Order: sequence, then C-alpha cells, then structure tokens
Amino acid sequence: MRRAPGEVAVSARHVSAAYGRTVVLDDLDLEVRHGELVAVMGRNGSGKSTLSRVIAGLVAPRTGQVRINGHDPARDRRAALREVGILFQNPDHQIIFPTVIEEIAFGLTQMGQPRTDAAEAARAILARFGVAHWQDAQVATLSQGQKHLVCLMAVVAMAPGLLILDEPFAGLD
Repeated sequence: MRRAPGEVAVSARHVSAAYGRTVVLDDLDLEVRHGELVAVMGRNGSGKSTLSRVIAGLVAPRTGQVRINGHDPARDRRAALREVGILFQNPDHQIIFPTVIEEIAFGLTQMGQPRTDAAEAARAILARFGVAHWQDAQVATLSQGQKHLVCLMAVVAMAPGLLILDEPFAGLD
C-alpha cells in the first residue's frame, strides 16, 4: 500500500544495537517520511549496515523501538517483507538461486505471486534495466557488479514502499 508523502515511514526511538559487547548503535532516534530520500553516511564500522538491518527487521534492537508504517519489523516479518526492500552491500549475501530469472522471481513468489506471473515480472524488470539477455545467465558467472545489479533488480521488482540500499554502487560495472 502506497502512503501519502509526509506520512511517517520509518520511526526509530532510542534504538541501540550491539554485537556481543561492542555497541554499534547507541540511543539512536530517526524519523523518515514518505517521499524523503535519506543518506546515512559514516566511517566503516560506524553502524550504517546494522541500522539498515534493524530497520528491515533482520536484527532486533537491543533497546528502543522501530516502526515501519506503524509495524514492528522485528516482530511482524510479513509486514516487513511487504514494506521494505533491502539491498545488501555484498551480493553474495543475498543471492540464493543459480539463474538470474530465478533470483529475481523468488521474492515475488514469496509475496504470493504465482510462478508464471513472477517469471513474467522478472522478465519485465530485466528489460526495464536493459539486460533482458541475462535472463538465463548463471549468476555464478557474473561479475560482482553484475550480481549487485541482479540483487537491485530483485528488490525493485517487489515494489516495496521503502528501499534500503547499503552501498548500492559498490562494485557496479
């Protein structure tokens, strides 16, 4: 469901996260409204990727609360999957299928689309990105930049209301 510009899309209040004893987010507050484009910048190891994972519901915050369109992504994974698309920094952490079309269609089938519709939508996104000829390519034979583009296409194909892009231009050819 699309929201009106200006409505709160992401709300994080007093969020802390840690790996073991290493605190990477400490009492963070963040609010992002629909229609806004936000860039989170910082040094390596400053918590940017962790923040992405917390917002997407992949990592539960140690303290505080996160809401995506009013839903807690750590507790309501279905809502998070519908609302949030995340592109990881390393495509090898995201790719699970051998061919490009299978990889792009997978998320769509997980959202309830029949396989034939998902495959058709995958072909459409490949054409939109100008790489329809990659359809049957083996992902393992692609460069890191091409793999990253496959992951981006897979995320865009699901048409999430919120895109989280962790270093989206890393390794692009």
